[in-house]
Amino acid sequence: MDFAFRLFSFLKALIPAAVILLPIMFYYLYRRNLLRTKKDILLKEIEQGSIVDPEMLAKSLTNPVTEEQRLQNSLRIGIIFTFAGVVIAVATAIFYSYLQSQVNTPGWRQSQMMSAAFVVTLVMVVAAIVVGVGVAYLVSYFNQKKRMNKTA
Repeated sequence: MDFAFRLFSFLKALIPAAVILLPIMFYYLYRRNLLRTKKDILLKEIEQGSIVDPEMLAKSLTNPVTEEQRLQNSLRIGIIFTFAGVVIAVATAIFYSYLQSQVNTPGWRQSQMMSAAFVVTLVMVVAAIVVGVGVAYLVSYFNQKKRMNKTA
């Protein structure tokens, strides 16, 4: 029962992160695969001697993301990671306070609370890392934006 309780606690704390981060990751992988597939198709057509639109070839071989889009992506990722980390931390704190309120009920052992505290600590460390990544992206965004404004 102790292992199941720890596993349930850990999974319950990860649900907000999974709900937020998984769709973003899937969209990123989809876009990356789409661009790679387009480039591979065009290169195979060239190898076979087909006539290829030069403009389409140039677009597929160059980076389709402009500097401004890259900046916006950095801001978006920073906001998402920071928000996700804060949500994970708040949800974990609420869950832990709920567990502490249940300690005095019959059937609870001190070892169960200790294991729950360990899992909550691990999840809070993960939340801090996620917030740190988000803040790093936001700092990067503001530094790049300042540099772009100086050169413009």
